[in-house]
Amino acid sequence: MVLLLSLFALIATPALASRFIPGEERLVRYGPGANETARVRAATLHLLHAVRHGDAKLDLSHPLLMGVHPGVLAALTSTGRRGPGFIDLTEPTLPAFKSASPAVQNELAVEHALEARQSTTFPTANATKYPQLSSTGFFKSISASGLTSTITSLTNYTTRYYRNSNARAPATWIQSLFAAAAGSANVVLVENSFDQPSVIAKIPPKSGSTNTEIVVIGAHLDSINQSNTASRAPGADDGASLHDTRSYASGIAILLQTLQILTANGWAGTRQIEFHAYAGEEGGMLGSSRVASQYKSAAKKVRAMLQFDMVAYQISSTPVVTILTDTSSALQTFSRSLITTYIPEATLYTNKCGYACSDHFSWDSNGYAAISIDESGSNDKYLDPYYHTSSDTLDKLNMTKASVFVKLALAWALELSE
Repeated sequence: MVLLLSLFALIATPALASRFIPGEERLVRYGPGANETARVRAATLHLLHAVRHGDAKLDLSHPLLMGVHPGVLAALTSTGRRGPGFIDLTEPTLPAFKSASPAVQNELAVEHALEARQSTTFPTANATKYPQLSSTGFFKSISASGLTSTITSLTNYTTRYYRNSNARAPATWIQSLFAAAAGSANVVLVENSFDQPSVIAKIPPKSGSTNTEIVVIGAHLDSINQSNTASRAPGADDGASLHDTRSYASGIAILLQTLQILTANGWAGTRQIEFHAYAGEEGGMLGSSRVASQYKSAAKKVRAMLQFDMVAYQISSTPVVTILTDTSSALQTFSRSLITTYIPEATLYTNKCGYACSDHFSWDSNGYAAISIDESGSNDKYLDPYYHTSSDTLDKLNMTKASVFVKLALAWALELSE
């Protein structure tokens, strides 16, 4: 266990220099309430992250914690949450935001949080309508070895930490695979203030469709080394630690294979389907927050958004699929019908993951219906015990059982794009 005083000394070392700008302040939302926003130094966020993951002790006398709002301390050191636990609101796309005074920025953040979710309903799964969603249809193309190959390639990158000088490389690699599947004209990079873009692939609606709604499936591409951003951060399942080999990569693998199967079979619905690989999730949903706020500013209609984060740690005798219940109740009901209809071999659980556990919260906070479906929730017996440790490696994953998430993504795409 590293003492906070030692961490404070480490902050100034060259190895951590790429992690944040010394003294830089960030405007963060640490909960859904109207007043749950605060200005926090970037170095403080780093320190609280270390406390939360057991790399440091909470010492309220530490210089970086002096004057920090108690709500921030409680939220960002809670072990009952997964993911960053906050949304970084410092870099939204609205130009007026950055030029506004701190008081006005806080008002904008509160207004943003209070917006009502889009009122919408969803269908009940209908396997008769979609014979493609069967073992003789699209499902026969699902490949556990293909998922493994994607994760292996991604985890071979030294790090995907969003402020690292090498952070762009995995994004451009994902861009190339998306382009091979969907065509380069249907793939775009969404640049950020840091050198790691998010990547979006599109399957346009069928010819003659006038429906302008979009179906979004997402995962995050970044990883993080909690102690040294210049060191190896493979991130196979979640991507949240230097040693974390699995987490983010498993979600990206599901995304890629779903896109490949749909395009190989020439599928197009009446709605556009998009596959989003987000940058900077571990820094507070930075990439997804930018994309979601851009879509909102452009008045784009998003039918629904599905996020995959950690999906491949599967220790039960049957595949485990967990609906995270922190967001849209309507999507929870719809997702249950998909799971029971198309992947009856899976065991279905529900759980919470805590505020801002992954990128679907960026969409939820922008008024869109969004949900995350993963291997487990927080404080869950199925939560990967190797998460954010040096033991979070590919050999801990079961890609055959994780393949059910490709079935789920395919069913989601077909049922909602029509």
